[in-house]
Amino acid sequence: MQEYTECLYEIINGKEIRINACRGYGDTAVIPEEIGGLPVTELGAYVFSSSRRKTPEGIWSGEEQSSGALGAAEDGPPLLEGERLKALILPPTVRKAGVYAFYNCGNWESLTCHSSFHDIGAGAFTGCKKLTRLDIFMEEGQTRPGLKDILSELHQEVHVRYRTKNGETRLVFPEYYEDAVENTPARIVSVKVYGSGHFYRYCFDGRQLQFKDYDAQFENLVIMDRPELAVEAAAGRLRWPLNLSEEARTRYLEYLNSHRADSARWFLKERDGAGLKWLLDTVDFDEGDLAEAIQAAGELQAAEELSFLMNYRHEKFRPKRRKFEL
Repeated sequence: MQEYTECLYEIINGKEIRINACRGYGDTAVIPEEIGGLPVTELGAYVFSSSRRKTPEGIWSGEEQSSGALGAAEDGPPLLEGERLKALILPPTVRKAGVYAFYNCGNWESLTCHSSFHDIGAGAFTGCKKLTRLDIFMEEGQTRPGLKDILSELHQEVHVRYRTKNGETRLVFPEYYEDAVENTPARIVSVKVYGSGHFYRYCFDGRQLQFKDYDAQFENLVIMDRPELAVEAAAGRLRWPLNLSEEARTRYLEYLNSHRADSARWFLKERDGAGLKWLLDTVDFDEGDLAEAIQAAGELQAAEELSFLMNYRHEKFRPKRRKFEL
């Protein structure tokens, strides 16, 4: 059950709502689709930042008769801002976030939104280094879907649940970083980019993600990043094969087949029992592979998965009964 989030809001142009602050006892902010019959379309500047330059004004939802201003929070739950924020859920009506909307929300981990969320103010994601989970629903007919805008602001590793009305898939956008190198005699500064995430963020035609280009970057990920990230990328596309070509499917399967132990260990670390069962149905594990997986399950103290693996080994490699002849 999601905790209720109170919002400090103001009415824009008499027909839309802007949220200027939130408060609640939990660490998750759930923005309503409407307040007082008007759609919530915007998050104000510094809305979740604890570094506000001025006190925001407005009316607290549920307290429409109260005087506006942030000070009203003294009699209610604490402000949900800065390092208190861990998750944010936005409705499809929210299109915009003001400047520095999430500035220095250092513990913020996940964002759930729709592709209509695309107008992002300067510095909105500054200091949000733990934001690594994005659950986005892609609306049909959206001329400027916000996935590219969000990813361009995040240099860290981002794990995306990409949903549409026709299905969904799981995507990985690896980390990348830039390093400026100065050639003083020549008075030239060159920028070097490290990490395969740089290539992945160019898999867009305009603002539309091109799955063919995304899948083509897998070789760069394998070369430049850790094996478990490659396992996640391959498994995510194979388990939820939205717009997956046969060529890409073959390439992902080949990787999992040649990295069976790494694949099993990743599912065990994630405590994803359903995923582990999928892996065993998809990839041909021999007895040695299963022994490694069982050892990893013991090391990771994954009791439920360990029990499943031992039963699976017993059923698949059942010892042959000895025959005695007189």
